[in-house]
Amino acid sequence: MASCPGWSWPLTTEGGNLPRKDGNVPKMPNVPWLTKDGYLDLSKLPIDSMLTQAVGDNEEQFRSACRVLASMVSAGRTEAGVFLYGLLRFCGDNRVKKESVVEALGAVRTRQSANLLFEELKRTESSNSTRGYLNAVLKALQGFPLELVRDGFENLLCDSKWSYRMKRKFEDVLAEMEYRNWR
Repeated sequence: MASCPGWSWPLTTEGGNLPRKDGNVPKMPNVPWLTKDGYLDLSKLPIDSMLTQAVGDNEEQFRSACRVLASMVSAGRTEAGVFLYGLLRFCGDNRVKKESVVEALGAVRTRQSANLLFEELKRTESSNSTRGYLNAVLKALQGFPLELVRDGFENLLCDSKWSYRMKRKFEDVLAEMEYRNWR
């Protein structure tokens, strides 16, 4: 094996990371949200900066904040989910922002979140311009446990507001979820 002065072997580590020069290994900061291995512990990450980004005007930071908040919910941070509930209302009629929040709410698998998403379906008119948003809401609901969404889908199927095509979508989503639950 060839030798490279100042470099550690092997050239890649178990995680596939490139090696560092021997003397240049940075010391890990002593913050509670970083593990000893250098991983981010979302259950301890301060939420303040995410909240600030989520209510700011920068679209990219907004989407990023929604994804991090969803990850925080997955790590057990209930307060991040509650913030997402309010953020959906805060977005008003901005469907682009609301779609990011809806995607994040897909990680908040609670009855409250399911009800909020069904309210969004009821509140939104079905048209070519809203199709992407409605599909995002349906996709988020697909990840929920069947017992949290069955009644909501059955109510949508009885609602005369929806076209035959949309009702067919609802039926397909419900049938797929029932099949997944049955297996």
